[in-house]
Amino acid sequence: MRAVVVEKPGGLDKLEVTEVPEPVPGPGAVQIRIAYAGCNWGDTQKRRGVYPDPVDYPVILGAEVSGIVSATGRGVRNRRVGDRVAAIVGPAFAGGFAEFCVTDSRYVMPLPTGISLKLGAAFPVVALTAYHLLHSAYRLRKGETVLIHAIGGAVGLMLTQMAVRKGARVIGTVGTPAKAAAPLAHGAHCVVDTNQVDFVEAALEFTNGRGVDLVIDSLGADILARSFDALRTYGRVINIGEAAGYPNFDIRSKLYERSTSLAGFELHHARPGSPRWARGVRYVLDGLDDGWLEVPVQGIHALDDVRAAQQRLEGRGVAGKLLLEVAGG
Repeated sequence: MRAVVVEKPGGLDKLEVTEVPEPVPGPGAVQIRIAYAGCNWGDTQKRRGVYPDPVDYPVILGAEVSGIVSATGRGVRNRRVGDRVAAIVGPAFAGGFAEFCVTDSRYVMPLPTGISLKLGAAFPVVALTAYHLLHSAYRLRKGETVLIHAIGGAVGLMLTQMAVRKGARVIGTVGTPAKAAAPLAHGAHCVVDTNQVDFVEAALEFTNGRGVDLVIDSLGADILARSFDALRTYGRVINIGEAAGYPNFDIRSKLYERSTSLAGFELHHARPGSPRWARGVRYVLDGLDDGWLEVPVQGIHALDDVRAAQQRLEGRGVAGKLLLEVAGG
C-alpha cells in the first residue's frame, strides 16, 4: 500500500510517499480502508523530530482517519467489516497517512448517516481534545472565563463552541489577524492579535482586573509563563503543546504568586473504551449531527500533496482543518 513515511526527522523533503506492507489487525484491532486523513500540528512535530513523546522512526504520520472497516482482529465484537467509521490511530497516534491503517477498536467510532467521511476525518482529535479539556481535565462552568491561545486553530475553534455552549465567556489570542474572524463567528467574546495587543492586559481588562478562570495553552515558550499573569487567584493553566517553543521559567515561583495551578493534558488519558470516553464521543457526534458543533475544513490535499499540506499548517494561516484525500467518498 502507499503511505507517507518519515525515515528520519527533518524538513518537508523528509515526507515521502512510498510503498509499505499493508498492516494486519491483531487481537482487539481493526483495519480501516482510509477515505480521508486529518492533518494535525503533531504530524509536523513528528516530521521535525520535536514531538514531546518518543517516536520510533521510520514512522507513518497521521493521527486520525475516516473510512470503511476492511478487516477485524480476534475478539472484536463491536465493529464489523463495511462499517463507516472515524478513528484515532491509537495508541501511537500515527499510521493514518496511508491507504490502510490498523487501530485499537476502542478508538473507532461508527459514523451516523448524517456525518460525511470528510467530516469524519476532521473531528476525532480536535473535538475530543476540546471535550476532555472542558469536561475531564477541568470542569468549566457557566459564567466562567476561559482564555484560549491559538483560538483560530482547529482545537481553538472546538473549544470556543463548546465553552460558549456551556455559558462561559471566551477570550482568545491569534498571531494572524485573519484568524480572528472564525472564533468570533462561533461566539468568542474577544479575540486579541498578539502582534498588536498584550494578551495579559486584554484579559485583565476583559475581566475587570479579576483574571480568567482557565487558560488553555498550546504554544508554550514565553506565552506559557505570561499566561499565569492573566489568571485569577486559584485559576488554572492547562498546557497542551509547545508550538512556539519549549518553555523555560521558574514554574514553582509562578504558581505561588496567586496560588494558581498548572496541568498537562494527553487525550489517551481519557481511556478509550471507558464510560468517560463514550460520553465524549456521544457528545461530539450529537453536536455534529445536530449542527451546533462545526469543524471547518479549510482544504483537501491529495496524499501525494502532503508536503503542501504541512507547509500550509506551518504557515499558521489555517483556521480549521486540512485533510488528505486517500480513497475519498
